[in-house]
Amino acid sequence: MRFLSLPVLALAAWASPSAFAQEPIVCDSIYMVQSGDSLSRIANRVYGRISAYQPIFDYNPGIMSSPNDLPADVGIYIPCIEDDPSQDGVGELPELAQASSGPLKLLTGASYPPYVDEGLPNGGFSADLINRALLHDGGLADYRIDVINDWTSHFVPLLEDGAYQLAFPWFKPDCSAQETLGERSIWRCDNLHFSEPLHDVVVSFHAKPEVAQTISSSDDMHGLRICRPRGYFTHDLEAMGLVPDNYERVAAATPTDCFEQLSEGLVDIVTVNADTTDKILTELNMQDQTQELLDFANVQTLHVVAMKNDPQARVNLLRLNKGLMALKRNGDYRKIASTHLR
Repeated sequence: MRFLSLPVLALAAWASPSAFAQEPIVCDSIYMVQSGDSLSRIANRVYGRISAYQPIFDYNPGIMSSPNDLPADVGIYIPCIEDDPSQDGVGELPELAQASSGPLKLLTGASYPPYVDEGLPNGGFSADLINRALLHDGGLADYRIDVINDWTSHFVPLLEDGAYQLAFPWFKPDCSAQETLGERSIWRCDNLHFSEPLHDVVVSFHAKPEVAQTISSSDDMHGLRICRPRGYFTHDLEAMGLVPDNYERVAAATPTDCFEQLSEGLVDIVTVNADTTDKILTELNMQDQTQELLDFANVQTLHVVAMKNDPQARVNLLRLNKGLMALKRNGDYRKIASTHLR
């Protein structure tokens, strides 16, 4: 896949909305956002699936604040996300240096594709970024990354007790609005430092069409059964006014379990990452059985975190941030993303 001299795709200003919706967009190109565009609309024109918009976010970090409200007249890169023999490959990325069991210990989990899982290339998108950021510009391999799949133990006791200095990938609540947050989200704000964002992640909401048609505000979700997997954050729900007193939280073991329960009528709404949603809907052949609640989709950022009471926290995060920023400046971020979104 080439990233230089990309064609710019734009429709004539006089095109009607219906013509605009039907015009295809070619991947591996720069698309100029038009007034009224949404990511789901763009994804449908590129990939043929309205739920397949997360890769566009991954390739364009920091540009979009909402999947339903894009800045007009801004060029965004449209990646090719399927293996296509007509597309040039990006080539093999250099092998990572072997990390030593040095003093810096990082903690992550599993079963969270495409971000982390031992079965994914280089441990997943997040793990790959972190390895390359820490080793950037001759950085020493004085760290190790351990995988512990019990996500609920990462903050307490493992990070809090100093068994690990850094953990990833974790969402950052809006700490400027703590009055809207629950106890666990406030704990993150009070106790954690956050790195520069690893990823901008769209969090989507899906329901069966007959239920979706009854929901126009978060108040309409009161009393409903909302499935978000065990260990996932809830700060965005809290900011919407959804607290345990006014809805039923269903904490299924996995995102797939959430969608299977939706199919069986055991839950009313499923809310997980958009890229995970697209993968599961395709695997379960449920694309036509659900409808996305687009007005409620929101953008969250994934980070590396450290305890504020760790005297080395800022130094460790600075080292990581410098590498992350360099990856984004020199184009390696995009190359890394391409290996994890195929």
